[in-house]
Amino acid sequence: MRSGTSHALIAAAVLFVCTVGVAHQAAPRALPDHPRLLISRAELPGLKAKIAQNAWARRSLAAFRKQADRWLRKAVALPDRGGQWSHWYSCKKHGARLRTESPTRHVCPIDGEVFTGYPYDDVIIGHEHNSNADAVRLLGVVYQLTGDARYADKAKEILLAYAQRYLSYPLHNNQGRAAVGGGRITSQTLNEAIWIIRAAQGADCIWDRLSPADRETLKTKLFLPAVNDVIRKHRMAIHNIQCWKNSAVGLVGFLFDDRELIADAVDSAHGYRQQMAKGVNADGQWWEGAWGYHFYTMDALWPLTEAARNCGIDLYGDAYKRMFRSPILLAMPDGKLPPFNDSRIVTPYDNPNYEIGYARYGDPIIARAIGPDRQSLQSLLYGVAKVVDAASTAVRGGEYEASGYTILRSSDRTNPAWLCLKWGPHGGGHGHPDKSSFVLFARGSVLAGDPGTAAYGVPIQSEWYRTTLAHNTLVVDERSQAAATGRSLACRVGPNWQGVTVDAGPALAGLRFRRTAALLGNEVALFVDQVAPEGDIASATARTFDLAYHPEGAWAELPDGEPAALPDKPGYKHVRDARSLPIKAVREGEAPAEPPLHLKTQRKSADGSWWITVMPGDVPTRAIVGTGVGANTEDRVPIVILRRQAVATTYVWAVGLAADVRPSLALEALATTAREPIPRHSACAVRVRCSGGGASASRSWRVLANPDGLSVILGARTVSDRLLVEATGR
Repeated sequence: MRSGTSHALIAAAVLFVCTVGVAHQAAPRALPDHPRLLISRAELPGLKAKIAQNAWARRSLAAFRKQADRWLRKAVALPDRGGQWSHWYSCKKHGARLRTESPTRHVCPIDGEVFTGYPYDDVIIGHEHNSNADAVRLLGVVYQLTGDARYADKAKEILLAYAQRYLSYPLHNNQGRAAVGGGRITSQTLNEAIWIIRAAQGADCIWDRLSPADRETLKTKLFLPAVNDVIRKHRMAIHNIQCWKNSAVGLVGFLFDDRELIADAVDSAHGYRQQMAKGVNADGQWWEGAWGYHFYTMDALWPLTEAARNCGIDLYGDAYKRMFRSPILLAMPDGKLPPFNDSRIVTPYDNPNYEIGYARYGDPIIARAIGPDRQSLQSLLYGVAKVVDAASTAVRGGEYEASGYTILRSSDRTNPAWLCLKWGPHGGGHGHPDKSSFVLFARGSVLAGDPGTAAYGVPIQSEWYRTTLAHNTLVVDERSQAAATGRSLACRVGPNWQGVTVDAGPALAGLRFRRTAALLGNEVALFVDQVAPEGDIASATARTFDLAYHPEGAWAELPDGEPAALPDKPGYKHVRDARSLPIKAVREGEAPAEPPLHLKTQRKSADGSWWITVMPGDVPTRAIVGTGVGANTEDRVPIVILRRQAVATTYVWAVGLAADVRPSLALEALATTAREPIPRHSACAVRVRCSGGGASASRSWRVLANPDGLSVILGARTVSDRLLVEATGR
């Protein structure tokens, strides 16, 4: 019997070591005393000293104590059921988030329609549950920093109330069904994990005010049922949601000294170490390619990394450091990030997690994101007393191969133009069909944006935001692109210009779509979009090409056109006020019979306007001008669709980057070394000249888009560059 028991213990020990991994730092034999999740008992005296010595920290604590005082006056009354998915809380007609007028009255801000009942009331119930979890954490923190037991006792009252009710809340998912993936307090394991994290952090802070019976009640009736019977039954491999679940499982493990839970959270196949190794690319971006989810993942990580640190496990590796740095390096000149994939516009600046990043890594690049208003929980608990001034270093453009972005940034330090071309990995379930799309920024604002995302529970999400037409790229046969990864073919930088050529990969079946973008000074963004069949062009059939562009603001000085009817298809069905402007074709070597198409947009709420110049193509073009969807169906944003029916074609167009710059474009004939003409979809040379605008180092350029690297005669010389940009004078 003793021998068998001994062998069993040895086997269990071996299993634990194998689970943790020989190279990984295992949890110490004895965990430190509580608190040890959000706050370290060992560092508590230093934290109190920091607060006493810094006015910003004293103000922060006073504000948190004021919030905690309000909870002392509130009676604890839990909702009678769990909450629902927040993505239901939008008007299905307009896609706009509802305005809450009461717990049972929810109003569309567009037309005033009132929504009541399920699921809208239940979303508000979910907010109430979340508020209670936030209160437990808040009260626990204030108790630790003030020693006032009233705060701990109120947190204890809330926690024990949930322990008595948790198992009676029915398991339910976003569709209201009892299923794995759902929750009890919330409607999915993601939100259940977020709730448990905050509750565990609060429980840890008031541990010394809990009796042994209280601790056992919380363990057996709330925390373990939540992590074992709800959260751990639903796993998602490498995913932002799994990061939240890892933190919930790990924190409960650290709270109750459960080594199995700690190992599961940190070292399992879906644990923290694997999330960082496989989920963070070499550039530092989270693999789903949406900056909103990048920061959402960072929100999920720090509760676990801090709890582990307090318990003797260092999880602050290089991948996590890259996650802090990459948003600063890839941001637009105003510090904001494009809303690629399922994201909205976000920024690293004043993000409270950067207080932790700077405290743990000491990197001055990370310090750039910390603002003067240091009033977050992270700044209070983890912020260093004084932040280094690191705002002087310039952020440059360049290629970010792992993320699949090429950023062009003009050399003007005070007012740079900026263009980000997106060609990389799709991004999994949060990816959009937008290969070779771009965001353009100049003169202090976005000139051409990305649609971002709507709430997932409304039709407009799939009918507009997740369509190719909603992005600044190419649609073929009125169908969205396939999920794909493209590649960069060439990136060049010269004095006062930058350029890139990218290939959309297999996004468009049977076609090669290569886009060349050049930022010419601070004045012009040029695009050469070459489309051709992958195989023999002689046997290929004509297809419908729609090149979409979405400038910000509103249309101004539009030429007359005929009303245009668009199909009842995703994307197209949401274009309004469409009219068609014909552009005659120009054969190779011929001069245009009419001037290029010039379109003008202007800011909605400020002065400033921009010109768009479109050259005639080798086949007739129909410019369809109208408005698409902005923040909701009634927020209208300009759209131009350049439609052509062709086997192969090349679009040449440009955007003026200042109010008084109208680009002038001219095509240059190219030939092989055997003096045979080269079709534009194989190689295209464009002369660009600026009319209007202020002084520039160079006002005229020649750009060669030659994605296959053909030997071509350009002027008096032979070149084979995939991309060539030359300043040619004023």
